[in-house]
Amino acid sequence: MLESKLVGTRKNLPKGAKAVLYALKQAPEMLSARDLCFRMKLSKLANESVAPGLTTVYRSLELLTRLGLAQAVSVGDSEKRYEAIEEGEHSHHLICKICNNNIKLKDCLLSSIEEIILREHGFSVSEHLLELFGTCKSCTLAANASGVVADQIIKLERKTGEKK
Repeated sequence: MLESKLVGTRKNLPKGAKAVLYALKQAPEMLSARDLCFRMKLSKLANESVAPGLTTVYRSLELLTRLGLAQAVSVGDSEKRYEAIEEGEHSHHLICKICNNNIKLKDCLLSSIEEIILREHGFSVSEHLLELFGTCKSCTLAANASGVVADQIIKLERKTGEKK
Protein backbone atom coordinates (compact mmCIF):
# COMPACT_ATOMS: atom_id res chain seq x y z
CA MET A 1 0.00 0.00 0.00
CA LEU A 2 2.80 2.41 0.87
CA GLU A 3 4.54 1.76 -2.43
CA SER A 4 1.39 2.66 -4.36
CA LYS A 5 1.26 6.08 -2.66
CA LEU A 6 4.85 6.98 -3.47
CA VAL A 7 5.25 8.81 -6.76
CA GLY A 8 7.56 8.17 -9.68
CA THR A 9 10.00 5.32 -9.56
CA ARG A 10 10.54 5.63 -5.81
CA LYS A 11 9.53 2.43 -4.01
CA ASN A 12 10.80 3.33 -0.54
CA LEU A 13 10.68 6.33 1.74
CA PRO A 14 13.61 8.74 1.35
CA LYS A 15 16.32 8.36 3.99
CA GLY A 16 15.35 11.64 5.69
CA ALA A 17 11.68 10.64 5.88
CA LYS A 18 12.63 7.27 7.38
CA ALA A 19 14.69 9.05 10.04
CA VAL A 20 11.85 11.48 10.78
CA LEU A 21 9.31 8.64 11.03
CA TYR A 22 11.60 6.72 13.37
CA ALA A 23 12.08 9.81 15.56
CA LEU A 24 8.31 10.42 15.64
CA LYS A 25 7.67 6.84 16.70
CA GLN A 26 10.22 7.21 19.53
CA ALA A 27 8.72 10.48 20.80
CA PRO A 28 6.46 10.13 23.84
CA GLU A 29 4.41 13.17 22.76
CA MET A 30 3.48 15.17 19.69
CA LEU A 31 6.27 17.41 18.39
CA SER A 32 6.53 20.46 16.19
CA ALA A 33 8.88 20.23 13.20
CA ARG A 34 11.39 22.44 15.03
CA ASP A 35 11.25 20.35 18.21
CA LEU A 36 11.60 17.16 16.18
CA CYS A 37 14.61 18.56 14.29
CA PHE A 38 16.23 19.63 17.57
CA ARG A 39 15.67 16.20 19.15
CA MET A 40 17.08 14.47 16.10
CA LYS A 41 20.19 16.66 16.21
CA LEU A 42 20.66 15.87 19.91
CA SER A 43 20.30 12.14 19.37
CA LYS A 44 22.64 12.23 16.37
CA LEU A 45 25.31 14.00 18.43
CA ALA A 46 25.56 10.88 20.54
CA ASN A 47 25.78 8.69 17.42
CA GLU A 48 28.10 11.11 15.57
CA SER A 49 26.09 10.95 12.35
CA VAL A 50 24.36 13.78 10.52
CA ALA A 51 20.75 14.65 11.36
CA PRO A 52 18.46 16.03 8.67
CA GLY A 53 18.01 19.79 8.52
CA LEU A 54 14.78 21.63 9.25
CA THR A 55 13.78 21.80 5.57
CA THR A 56 14.15 18.03 5.24
CA VAL A 57 12.13 17.53 8.42
CA TYR A 58 9.30 19.74 7.09
CA ARG A 59 9.28 17.98 3.70
CA SER A 60 9.42 14.57 5.36
CA LEU A 61 6.52 15.43 7.69
CA GLU A 62 4.51 16.61 4.69
CA LEU A 63 5.21 13.32 2.87
CA LEU A 64 4.51 11.17 5.94
CA THR A 65 1.25 13.02 6.55
CA ARG A 66 0.20 12.60 2.92
CA LEU A 67 1.00 8.88 3.13
CA GLY A 68 -1.03 8.48 6.32
CA LEU A 69 1.99 7.57 8.47
CA ALA A 70 1.91 10.79 10.51
CA GLN A 71 -0.81 13.12 11.66
CA ALA A 72 -0.62 16.90 11.95
CA VAL A 73 -2.49 18.39 14.91
CA SER A 74 -3.21 22.07 15.52
CA VAL A 75 -2.90 22.81 19.22
CA GLY A 76 -3.93 26.44 19.12
CA ASP A 77 -0.58 28.11 18.49
CA SER A 78 1.08 28.82 15.16
CA GLU A 79 2.96 25.52 14.86
CA LYS A 80 1.39 22.17 14.13
CA ARG A 81 2.43 19.16 16.17
CA TYR A 82 3.01 15.77 14.59
CA GLU A 83 2.67 12.20 15.74
CA ALA A 84 3.27 8.85 14.09
CA ILE A 85 0.14 6.84 13.38
CA GLU A 86 -0.59 3.49 11.85
CA GLU A 87 -1.53 3.68 8.20
CA GLY A 88 -5.22 4.50 7.83
CA GLU A 89 -5.72 5.42 11.49
CA HIS A 90 -6.07 8.77 13.20
CA SER A 91 -6.41 10.07 16.72
CA HIS A 92 -8.14 12.88 18.57
CA HIS A 93 -6.81 14.97 21.45
CA LEU A 94 -7.79 16.95 24.51
CA ILE A 95 -5.45 19.95 24.74
CA CYS A 96 -4.93 22.03 27.88
CA LYS A 97 -4.79 25.76 27.11
CA ILE A 98 -2.76 26.41 30.26
CA CYS A 99 0.08 23.87 30.18
CA ASN A 100 -0.29 22.65 26.53
CA ASN A 101 -0.47 19.07 27.76
CA ASN A 102 -2.46 16.85 25.44
CA ILE A 103 -4.34 13.65 26.04
CA LYS A 104 -4.78 11.24 23.17
CA LEU A 105 -8.29 9.78 23.09
CA LYS A 106 -8.46 6.01 22.71
CA ASP A 107 -11.53 5.90 20.49
CA CYS A 108 -12.89 7.96 17.63
CA LEU A 109 -15.93 9.79 18.93
CA LEU A 110 -17.17 10.93 15.53
CA SER A 111 -18.17 7.70 13.76
CA SER A 112 -21.79 7.89 14.96
CA ILE A 113 -21.98 11.55 13.92
CA GLU A 114 -20.66 10.60 10.46
CA GLU A 115 -23.47 8.04 10.14
CA ILE A 116 -26.07 10.69 11.02
CA ILE A 117 -24.55 13.13 8.51
CA LEU A 118 -24.65 10.47 5.79
CA ARG A 119 -28.21 9.44 6.61
CA GLU A 120 -29.64 12.97 6.95
CA HIS A 121 -27.59 14.88 4.39
CA GLY A 122 -26.22 12.25 2.00
CA PHE A 123 -22.76 13.61 2.76
CA SER A 124 -20.02 11.01 3.06
CA VAL A 125 -17.21 12.14 5.36
CA SER A 126 -13.81 11.02 4.08
CA GLU A 127 -11.73 12.37 6.96
CA HIS A 128 -12.02 14.55 10.05
CA LEU A 129 -10.02 16.13 12.84
CA LEU A 130 -11.06 16.70 16.43
CA GLU A 131 -9.10 18.65 18.99
CA LEU A 132 -10.90 19.78 22.12
CA PHE A 133 -9.40 22.68 24.06
CA GLY A 134 -9.87 23.30 27.76
CA THR A 135 -8.14 22.83 31.11
CA CYS A 136 -6.57 19.56 32.20
CA LYS A 137 -7.15 17.98 35.61
CA SER A 138 -3.75 19.09 37.00
CA CYS A 139 -4.24 22.73 35.98
CA THR A 140 -7.80 22.72 37.32
CA LEU A 141 -6.59 21.35 40.66
CA ALA A 142 -3.77 23.91 40.77
CA ALA A 143 -6.16 26.76 39.94
CA ASN A 144 -8.61 25.58 42.59
CA ALA A 145 -5.81 25.27 45.16
CA SER A 146 -4.49 28.76 44.41
CA GLY A 147 -8.07 30.06 44.54
CA VAL A 148 -8.50 28.55 47.99
CA VAL A 149 -5.27 30.18 49.16
CA ALA A 150 -6.38 33.53 47.68
CA ASP A 151 -9.77 33.20 49.41
CA GLN A 152 -8.04 32.46 52.73
CA ILE A 153 -5.82 35.56 52.37
CA ILE A 154 -8.84 37.75 51.61
CA LYS A 155 -10.72 36.40 54.64
CA LEU A 156 -7.66 36.97 56.85
CA GLU A 157 -7.32 40.55 55.54
CA ARG A 158 -10.96 41.27 56.30
CA LYS A 159 -10.62 39.79 59.78
CA THR A 160 -7.48 41.71 60.70
CA GLY A 161 -8.27 44.83 58.67
CA GLU A 162 -4.88 44.84 56.94
CA LYS A 163 -3.67 43.94 53.48
CA LYS A 164 -0.87 41.42 52.93
